Amino acid sequence: MGTENNILAFREWTDRLSAFQLGLTMIGLDQDTAPKAGAAYRTEKRAILTAEYRKLLQDEKMFDILQELEGTGTDDETMDAEVRLYLKRLRRERSVPIEAYVAFEKAKGASSRIWHEARAQENYQILVPALQNLIDAWREVVSHWDSPLPLYDRMLDQHQPGWTSRQYDAFFDAVRDRLIPLLQKIQKSPAPDESFLHEFYPAEKQRLVMPKVCELLGYTSDWGQLSESAHPLTTCVCQGDVRFSTKYRENDISQAILSTTHESGHAWFGHQVDPAYDGSIIAHSISAGLHESQSRLVENHIGRSLAFWEIVLPWLKEVFPDQLEGITAEQFARAAGAVHPSLVRTEADEVTYPLHIMIRYDMEKQFLSGDLKAKDLEEVWNEQYKAVLGLTPDLPTHGILQDLHWPYAYFGYFPTYALGSAMAAQFYAVLSRDLDVPSLLKAHQFPQIMAWLKDHVHRYGGLYLAEEVLQKATGEPFNPEYYLAHLEKR
Repeated sequence: MGTENNILAFREWTDRLSAFQLGLTMIGLDQDTAPKAGAAYRTEKRAILTAEYRKLLQDEKMFDILQELEGTGTDDETMDAEVRLYLKRLRRERSVPIEAYVAFEKAKGASSRIWHEARAQENYQILVPALQNLIDAWREVVSHWDSPLPLYDRMLDQHQPGWTSRQYDAFFDAVRDRLIPLLQKIQKSPAPDESFLHEFYPAEKQRLVMPKVCELLGYTSDWGQLSESAHPLTTCVCQGDVRFSTKYRENDISQAILSTTHESGHAWFGHQVDPAYDGSIIAHSISAGLHESQSRLVENHIGRSLAFWEIVLPWLKEVFPDQLEGITAEQFARAAGAVHPSLVRTEADEVTYPLHIMIRYDMEKQFLSGDLKAKDLEEVWNEQYKAVLGLTPDLPTHGILQDLHWPYAYFGYFPTYALGSAMAAQFYAVLSRDLDVPSLLKAHQFPQIMAWLKDHVHRYGGLYLAEEVLQKATGEPFNPEYYLAHLEKR
């Protein structure tokens, strides 16, 4: 089969894959709002679609074609990258015996289900057998991957290609050395008054402000859709269809807005990937750390800025005049950026957030290497929170049961949250040298900021490794000093 015919077959194959992906994505997006009585029917049909998708993905003839295209090249950088990414995925999946995959899927189903039960009963021990079974099943799957890397490094590479525990160890050593003393220094200083943030702010009134915030962030209904969910998230259907959600907390007026700024960073990334990549693996294989860097950039460097609150606070005062009477933008920004240790990762301030991730990373390395068992995780978790943050969880849902990642087998994912925050600081350092960000915000020219990010980051999608994008945009490799200096300055 000649190269031209191989390329034609490859394109037909990727078009069919993207059609299945679209259908599965839309069913997933619909599940929280669709009538509950039809759940069983939808689940049954989704399973059929998933099976057909995987059958197409692992087509033996196409695997041979991909290997031929890899060997000959296509004279097209984008297609060569697609071929390389698909082959990496398929080689990994094909190397695992089917019985190991089946055992893992069963273990994941049990673990994710029992996690909800354990949370409802505030009892981690209920989850222990299922979680240990899941850890063992996943280690078995990963042990078959065609890779020279140790097991945990294979998991890290899955979410952040090119990154292993060697790089993460160096990064978290720097975080530990700089941020723990910084936190101790902050705790000895006078804290800003943040009591006004925690007055009662009815969600229905908060919703009145959000359209203005979205307009400020350049988010339009032409390409985006805002909704609500228990856990805010963003889904990119294609370049012209991005869905994201927020969550309103009636005892903290800043959280829904900061959640929206965070998700808008993800949303703009999805919207600004080169539309030629729609439906391809390049649009969906962006490293977790790189994607997180864009949400953290908008949330931490723009959404927490004084210039941002100078615009948004008057809108909030129109709706909540009593709660915010006499509060200035500077007071609001200081309160929204206040630093104090907390038990729940998703509610952490900017300085303590990476310490939450560091604890999880240290534990993950231990239990995935076999040095720590599931039955001991709660005790170690509580010890680490006491040692690092000075807090002991009062409930398992404020401790070991707060995150879904481990029960759902997202092993190796946590470190990308802190890495993304650090990359965000490096990107922003260069962006803010090129653009006067506060002035652009005040002029309601947020899309100009996004235009810079499109040119330097977003348009590539997953074409390059995150390190390569960082080098192109900033002129240097990853440097955590930008992040640590930003937090110290903050």
